Amino acid sequence: MNKDEILARSRNENKNRDEMEKEALAKAGQKACAAGGLVCVLVIILEAVFTRQVNMSTWAVYLSMTGTMLLTKYSLLKKKHEMIFGVMELILAAAFLIMYVIKIAR
Repeated sequence: MNKDEILARSRNENKNRDEMEKEALAKAGQKACAAGGLVCVLVIILEAVFTRQVNMSTWAVYLSMTGTMLLTKYSLLKKKHEMIFGVMELILAAAFLIMYVIKIAR
């Protein structure tokens, strides 16, 4: 593979995005996930205070988002701790979803 082929392949993979734009999108995703987490915690606290119940569905949604994010990072970076925490969060998300379904089925 010569230099021109490598450059052409790189351009196709990057689809005319520069590194600064990629970094900005990554930071935006991280901040959006953090903001979503704070809103989930606020919803859970408010519901616990006013209804004396814990909202399992909110935890299921948040943990599935962050677990998927960690597994995606693992697939790209191959860092084992990303995979371990991603799998753990998805297992917790499934457990909260099951508890939510049991609760609404009663």
